Amino acid sequence: MNDYGPNKVTKAGEPFVVKYADFTSTKLIDAQEKFHPNVRIGEAKRMAQEAGLDLVCFNLPQNGSLALCKIIDYGKWRYYNEKQKKKQNSTKEPKEIQFSLDIEDNDIAHKMKHANEFLEAGHEVTLIMTLKGRQRAHFPLAEEKMNKIKLMCTKGREINRKVNGGSIILKFIKGHPETTPTTPTPSIIQPRNYSS
Repeated sequence: MNDYGPNKVTKAGEPFVVKYADFTSTKLIDAQEKFHPNVRIGEAKRMAQEAGLDLVCFNLPQNGSLALCKIIDYGKWRYYNEKQKKKQNSTKEPKEIQFSLDIEDNDIAHKMKHANEFLEAGHEVTLIMTLKGRQRAHFPLAEEKMNKIKLMCTKGREINRKVNGGSIILKFIKGHPETTPTTPTPSIIQPRNYSS
C-alpha cells in the first residue's frame, strides 16, 4: 500500500491514501457510504482508523471546492480496479480450426463444439477448409460442406468469407447468426476419398 504525503507524486487523477494532507477539510464518504459535506481532515482520519480502513483522496481541492475522500480498503479497491482494467484491455487470442474435404461428420461436430465454445468466450474464430491436389476439382462440393458447417456455428456471426488458393476461409465473431441455423442432418455429406 502507498501512503502519500503532501508532496508525494501520483499519476494524474490516481486516488491516494491520505497520511499527511495539505488541505484541512474534505467532503467525505464514510465506511457505510454515507456522505458528509464537510469534515475536518483529522476527524476523517480518525473515522478511517476506527473502521480499520484507509482514508483515500479521490479529488484534490480546486476552484474553491473541497477535496473528496472515501473511507475504504485501499488494497482491495486497487486490486479490483486493476483486475477490471486488465479484463477490459485484454485481447482474446484468435482461434483457427481446419477442415479437410473428406472429414467425417463426428469430427466436424467435435470441431464445431470447440468453435462455439471459443465464440462464447469472446474469441474470433476462423474456419478453414483446404483442398489439396486433385481435391480442387471438387470445389463446389467443398463450398456446400462449408455452408453446412456454417449453420453449426450457433454462437457467432460471419464477418468475412474469402477464397485463397485452394482454401475456403470463414471468419466469425461472437453474436447471433445471420439466420436461424437449421439442425444439420445426421450425415452432412457422405465422406469419400478425393485424394485420387
